[in-house]
Amino acid sequence: MGVLNITPDSLSGDGLIAKDDPINHALRLADIFIKAGADILDIGGESTRPGANPVSAEEEIGRVIPVIEALQKHTSIPLSIDTTKAIVAEAAIKRGAKIVNDVSGLIKDPDMIKIVSKTETHVVIMHSQTNNSVEKTDLGGRYITSRYQDVVQEVLKELEQLTLHAISHGVKKDKIIVDVGIGFGKTVEENLELMNNLQVFNQLGYPMLLGASRKSVIGYTTHAPVDKRLGGSVAATVLGVLKGAKILRVHDVEETTQAVRFTEAVLKSPIHTHRNMKIQKVPE
Repeated sequence: MGVLNITPDSLSGDGLIAKDDPINHALRLADIFIKAGADILDIGGESTRPGANPVSAEEEIGRVIPVIEALQKHTSIPLSIDTTKAIVAEAAIKRGAKIVNDVSGLIKDPDMIKIVSKTETHVVIMHSQTNNSVEKTDLGGRYITSRYQDVVQEVLKELEQLTLHAISHGVKKDKIIVDVGIGFGKTVEENLELMNNLQVFNQLGYPMLLGASRKSVIGYTTHAPVDKRLGGSVAATVLGVLKGAKILRVHDVEETTQAVRFTEAVLKSPIHTHRNMKIQKVPE
């Protein structure tokens, strides 16, 4: 899943709204992503980085809808709308978006679950925890106050509750994708613990999306600024593949695709048994 940020203040520093012609920039970047192996394009018009300023629905629609309309004419690749606002999601779906990526888990806007249910759109239900204790440094914003006793088990339980809530309101089970929400209300240490235990979330029974690309957990762990996090981002996606993630939301599509293809080739390679192999003693 290649990320197209139609914002001026994205976490990763790649916001296209600052460009002179954001639509054409988005089309060119989409072409690069698709050629590099992207299967989905995720379009967002509001930054979700810690401490980001909120954007009105009208402004968000003004940012993303022209890009979605242009992409629909330009490519047949599935489009995802990254938003917490039902009115934005509805407008995007009407223009052809096939996935709603809601970082609030369909909770922030009460109408979102109605839109997703009515349109039978695929939906990413992400776990996030409200946490106002944000520290900002040269490496970006990070949450510094923990609200968890056991972050893995608590996120697992809350994600299960979010999916059951969605199903009880008419969302079909086979339309649901889950995301543990790396970076959303978790400390650096908690994000690392979630990454190390991603396989636990396979028991929920839904495809898992991992969005760790360029995030501050990589920066604070490796002391790397946002434009120097390619290595950490690729490592995170490889870990995700090994632990069962099915969708990888990334900014660096070409490098990630290469890493994932090689990882999958290794995992699919023939397994040979050497139990009967005789080891010759090396003469002294």
